[in-house]
Formats: sequence, C-alpha cells, structure tokens
Amino acid sequence: MVKVDHGEYNGLAVDWVSNNQVKLAVTTHRGPRGIFFGWQNGRNVFAELPGVAIPSANGPYELLGGHRLWHAPEWSTRTYWPETQTISVAARSDGVSVTLPTDGAGIEKSMQFVMDADKPVVTVTHRLRNTGLWPVELAPWAITQCRLGGIVLLPQPVQPADTESLLPNKRYSFWPYTNFNDGRIVLGNEITLLYAKAAPPTKLGYLNHAGWAGYWLDGSLFTKRFDPQLHSHHPDFGCNTECYCNDRFVEIETLGPLAALSPGATAVHVETWQLHANIPQPESEASAIAIARSL
Repeated sequence: MVKVDHGEYNGLAVDWVSNNQVKLAVTTHRGPRGIFFGWQNGRNVFAELPGVAIPSANGPYELLGGHRLWHAPEWSTRTYWPETQTISVAARSDGVSVTLPTDGAGIEKSMQFVMDADKPVVTVTHRLRNTGLWPVELAPWAITQCRLGGIVLLPQPVQPADTESLLPNKRYSFWPYTNFNDGRIVLGNEITLLYAKAAPPTKLGYLNHAGWAGYWLDGSLFTKRFDPQLHSHHPDFGCNTECYCNDRFVEIETLGPLAALSPGATAVHVETWQLHANIPQPESEASAIAIARSL
C-alpha cells in the first residue's frame, strides 16, 4: 500500500511517498526535485545540497540535491534558469505530479513520481513542453545526484556491430575537465566503473545499449532503467547515459533523443528506479558483472 503525506525535509515542503519498503520526498514549493529516496529506516541515497548554487547570467541556479529535470544540450544561458516560480502539485493515491511553469527558455518542466504498492520501485515520467512560438531542439535530461562513497556501474555494449566484428561497437564522450589519471574511472569490457570519491570534476558519457545504470552505496544498489532508443539521435556525440562526479556528489544521468519540439508539443522520458538490498560491494568488473546478472 502506498501512502502520501505532506511534510518537510531539509527546510523544504515535500510530499512523502512511501510503501512498506521505501520512501521518497518530492518538493512541492521549490525545484521541483525528488530530494530523498531510500529504505524506510535507511539513509538518503541522494545527495543533499542546501545552499549550493551555480552562478549564471540569469541568476543563481540552486541545485538542492536529489533528482531534477533539465534539457540538453547544456547551454549556460538556457540551462541555468532559476526555478523560482510556484510549483503546481497534483496529488495521486500512489504518488505525486509536480510542474514548474515556463522558464525563460519557454519550456515547462513536469515530473510524475509513481510508487509500486509492494516493491522498492518508483516510475518517474519526465515531460518537457514547449510553450514558445517556435520549435526548440532539446533532449529530456534526467539527473540524479547521489551521495559520494559508492561505485557507479555503467553497462557497455558487448555485441559486435557487424557479423565479422570489423566495426567498432563502443564510443565514449569525455569532457575537457576529465582527468584520465585520477583513478576514478575504470573502463571495462562489459561494465565500466566510476568510483565516487571527492576530487575535481570528471565526466563521461556513452550510448548505453542495456538501458540501465546503477549506483552501489552502503550495501544497496540503486538502479535507473530507461528506453535507450538506440536508433535515435542523442546529444553530446550520441550519449543517452552520462556520469559526473566532483568533490560533493556524483550524478547518474539518462537522456532521451534530441528532437525539434514544436510549439505546444511535449517530449517524454521515463525512468524506473529500484533499490536492491544486500548487494556486495563490486570490487572489480567481474564482481560488477556478477551483480548485474543476479538482478
């Protein structure tokens, strides 16, 4: 059975969504964000970042921590619009929907969080609606900030791209600030690992064929599943999955395809979250593969 209660977390008004296994907090006045996700009596998987902001020409963009919705590609004048408008909240018996009115780029953002009645599972539907007068090229971009101290699992393509294995089947995107020598990124044949340790920023992205990414932390594995839409055009040299880490948090990000969104049209991107209990720490790629196969 799912319960929805009004409450507060880190000084923010939230709706608490819970079942007999997990709980989720969704902001109802600021953001919107999912700012808590974890076991009923456990710690927050998400990073908590009250007061942390990105300066921009439009004013400070407050991160707040947790899960947010952006649109790619990342442009400072379009991405970092302060989210100061009043959020619309639509109550559900099994969750909550939250909508932020049009930002300065002419895009309305909304997220619907629906919890399974009996499983540690939440379905998050992200919507971007173009309220402007002309088409806008964008991709839905679902970003989850998690606490440091864990290990990100990024499954890699393993099937050959052609019958003779003559063509490449993997491609990564790296950002200018990524340091290949800092030891956090371990490229794997089947699963790439990123150790979420405090250090200067690093980021990688790629076309994820498997449609999931995971984060091991404190004996549990948090997974995000999505439709990879392999035959569509994605941003950042063809990325539908990206991972960013700095000295305060790690981000596990999934992206929908790029589209020229007509006036009044909506782009939709769906993630399914799940917490898996009693998962051993992946000490190597081999152990990460074993964990993935056991899910």
